[in-house]
Amino acid sequence: MNKQSISKLSGNFSKSHAGVLADMALSENSDEISESAYLAAKKLVLDTIGISIAGFHADGMKAVIDQMTEWGGKREASLWVSGKKLPSPHTVFANSAMAHAYDFDQTHQLGVGHIMVSLLPVCLALAEMTGCSGQDFLAAIIMGQEVTCRLGLAFHKAREKGDYFALGFLPASVVGGFGTTAAACRLLGMNTEQTIYAMGINYAQASGNRQALFEKTLTKRLQPAFTARSAIWAALLARRGISGPVYSIEGDAGLFRIYKHTDPCSADDLTEKRNFYEVERDSIKPYPCCGVSNAAVAVELGQKYKFKYEDIDLIQVHMHPGPSLTGGKFKFGENPQASVQFSSAYTAALGVLRGRMGLQEIQSEQILKDTETAELAGRVILAPLEELPPPAASDPSLLPWRTDGNHYSGIKVRTKDGKIYTCFKTNREILGPEATMAMEHVTKKYYACTGFSGICPQKKAEQIFDIIMNLEKCKNVAGLIKNLNFKL
Repeated sequence: MNKQSISKLSGNFSKSHAGVLADMALSENSDEISESAYLAAKKLVLDTIGISIAGFHADGMKAVIDQMTEWGGKREASLWVSGKKLPSPHTVFANSAMAHAYDFDQTHQLGVGHIMVSLLPVCLALAEMTGCSGQDFLAAIIMGQEVTCRLGLAFHKAREKGDYFALGFLPASVVGGFGTTAAACRLLGMNTEQTIYAMGINYAQASGNRQALFEKTLTKRLQPAFTARSAIWAALLARRGISGPVYSIEGDAGLFRIYKHTDPCSADDLTEKRNFYEVERDSIKPYPCCGVSNAAVAVELGQKYKFKYEDIDLIQVHMHPGPSLTGGKFKFGENPQASVQFSSAYTAALGVLRGRMGLQEIQSEQILKDTETAELAGRVILAPLEELPPPAASDPSLLPWRTDGNHYSGIKVRTKDGKIYTCFKTNREILGPEATMAMEHVTKKYYACTGFSGICPQKKAEQIFDIIMNLEKCKNVAGLIKNLNFKL
């Protein structure tokens, strides 16, 4: 399509759902974004880089990096840790897989869950390629999150025919690519029409389901990588003039009708005026496992009562009704690490018995060695929430954070002397931004991850920390890229 015909259609383009999101992503001036949003974005970058360094040696990562390196090609963007330069789609795929390797990455509870593990690899690769400023890089992160979260919020609120989660679609894969694509277009200096096309090209590739999670396979940690790769393909192809569907969100075969079997939201649902950015409502994960696995409750019980294996008669996990990502009787699959990360039974047994669940506890060798926890996990009973005391009534002030109220989960432990110990926590208590986005928590987790990696000396970790926390002052991201090269 030539420029003249694009110009004639631009009015229609801008009225599409992709059009209003593209305008949002591109039109927000970097200087007008709030300091609180920039601070939140830096915390998320810091967290994602930390877990990626820790994830470099995680199960399956060597195979991914070796394959991307073997394919080789144009030296465009840097692989984290190894420092090798590869074509940007290869680079973002490997970096995204590293970031998601331990399922320890950020979650946006109201939107689509994992966003940064696709968004950051794409934005950092393009910032390296374009030489943009640190502030513009962070602004792309913020606006990419904004697009994804606003679309995710509308997507989750829409009435559906059937149960979305029961259908098995993976929100971060299906919805997450829209914001990542928009952020890529912003960094590439593309216009609204090109960005709409790019979103359409992304949607043409959008796919993601939970089967890899249900079977607890290593493919689970690759799914954000597929999204990152698709987003960068979409942006670069659209920049070269490839057209994509304009109505990828509200069309007859658009996002809502295909993936939720329902009518789409209105464009107004996506553009509601706010006095905050969605990046400020994010959550830094406290444990390297699925966020619905009751780990926080179990660890609190274990630390408080210091149970001994021989004294525990019963562990009962009380879960929210509906399809569960981590339910079912515990058993080892082909990969021990994935088996325990997505098992409420195992995380309950581990937290109660050991009083902790960190990166060391989910290493495959350690899992196989800890036979007491495995045996105990095999005896864990999953039960309805109704058998636990209900939490206090939801405070209306919490609802802007969690629109469906204070969902909660809990654990009951019975010892052989007949004593009962219970604990429940709301989602807000576990993953609320006030606690998980606190600088103290973010910093502690970052240094724990870099220290655990065994490849990042304290001095280098401190240099990376300082660069990230001052990114808005940097002329470009070259300093960060240089320090992410560990020359292994």
